[in-house]
Amino acid sequence: MKAIYITEPGGPEKLIFGDRPDPEGRSGRGHRARPGTALNHADLSIRAGRSPTGGLPRILGLDIAGEVASLGPGVTGWKAGDRVVVENRVKCGTCTPCALGRDEFCERQRRLGGELDGGHAQYCKVPAVNLQRIPDGMTFEEAATLPLAGHTAWHCLIERVQLQPWEDVLIQAVGSGVGSSGLLIAKGIGARVIATAGSDWKLEKAKELGADDVINYTTTPKFSQRVKELTNGRGVDVVFDCVGATVWDESLNSLKPGGRLVITGTTSGSQIPFNLSLMQGRPLTLMGSGARSRRSFAAMMHMVAYGGLRGVVGRTFKMEEAAVAHEVMAGRDFFGKLVLRVP
Repeated sequence: MKAIYITEPGGPEKLIFGDRPDPEGRSGRGHRARPGTALNHADLSIRAGRSPTGGLPRILGLDIAGEVASLGPGVTGWKAGDRVVVENRVKCGTCTPCALGRDEFCERQRRLGGELDGGHAQYCKVPAVNLQRIPDGMTFEEAATLPLAGHTAWHCLIERVQLQPWEDVLIQAVGSGVGSSGLLIAKGIGARVIATAGSDWKLEKAKELGADDVINYTTTPKFSQRVKELTNGRGVDVVFDCVGATVWDESLNSLKPGGRLVITGTTSGSQIPFNLSLMQGRPLTLMGSGARSRRSFAAMMHMVAYGGLRGVVGRTFKMEEAAVAHEVMAGRDFFGKLVLRVP
């Protein structure tokens, strides 16, 4: 089968478009699917050797959607031809967190496209328990935007900060895959969204997708002042941060007393000085994203099927153009997700 893989870490030139052995099914566990696949910043880290692979060569691709090609022995509930999207983390099912129903904390979890071969290929072997159905009318390319970006945004906004319909949320870097998914999730439950980005064209796109107010944090670096203006001096209930260090202080200053911040990205840096009096005096709740559960993935896909949640496809590339796609990902001049079309 054709695949995008690496045999050694490095730059985009280390990506190989070539032949790899077809995956073999395992009893009671897996199937082979013909996938569509999307890109993430984590793919760049894995390619560069900054994130573990569990050994080389490794087929990349953390986001997977496609059609079931065959089933492993003992797999029930699915048939060849079913259209599916794949939850990225493979859990052991036997450790204490898994036994307690908290598989997001599985002690032996591995990533498809990281420690296991992923979706940048014509076929990929995955556990049947990781599958969810794709609604009729949704393309594989759109579905492939959901496993990491959509699921991360869902986990942060619904599971972690428990965003409510009557609340105001500030979504940083709305042009990113996670940010654009967060916008759609927040609007889908009825919350008010104030969105930031570094380009006016991305803010226009955000308004098309439903953002109530937008702020360019490049031309308005002290954006907390604008947030206060838009909320009659109160600040927002929730900040969803996909950026990190460069916006940290302004994100905290944008929160109302008792507000919550959840962070899931540190693309601008991870080291900051911290004023503890902000926590003491306002008071604020700060939390990280962390891992995600099969339970929340199923909940997100329920909203995809019945609540109108969609994926945001920014650009598509042929699979053999993966190196170009990696360079576009690093440049960040796109809105939504970058998707590879699998032949």
